[in-house]
Amino acid sequence: MRKMLLLIIFASCAFAAGLAASQELVSGSFETVKAKYFDKEKFVFPGDVRGTKLNIFFLAMGAERESGEAQQLALLEWHLALDERGVFSDAVVPYHFPVLAGVPFFVKGMIVGAMRETYEGKVPLDQAGVLFIDDLKAFADSAGLTIDDQPTIVIVTADAKPLQVFKGNVSSEAVDEFVVAIDQLQ
Repeated sequence: MRKMLLLIIFASCAFAAGLAASQELVSGSFETVKAKYFDKEKFVFPGDVRGTKLNIFFLAMGAERESGEAQQLALLEWHLALDERGVFSDAVVPYHFPVLAGVPFFVKGMIVGAMRETYEGKVPLDQAGVLFIDDLKAFADSAGLTIDDQPTIVIVTADAKPLQVFKGNVSSEAVDEFVVAIDQLQ
């Protein structure tokens, strides 16, 4: 009976840990990428961010299309949960960047148009845009990030240096951890 109870407790803890987002400190810097926001204004990633204290980068970096789409939806859920908690302000500005590698130039416009529809009405279009890059692994490695099927949220400084990364789906516990991190970093 005791072994069974210990097994149930262990399984419950492991399950709960799997549901919570993981977080870690990161170092490095992001590659510079010229792009357009979904409102069609040009910008340079990451230098043109506007948070006076912090910026939050919601990055969908899946190697497969299905993974990237699932990450986008999860990141929009994160955005909504953090917005409801009052995280965003002039001091802490959110940005959504799907990151795509090796896309031929002649399909980029179609991709942007389809993605714009996903974000329209959910996030400001001048705070979201597709980052077309050559090498996904190099992009992630430069900022100390990992590529997997998990949504990636990076807290960055006002001058766009990565500080802390959260990975995983939204949950009330994960949002609480994120809010604490933002409060500590401001």
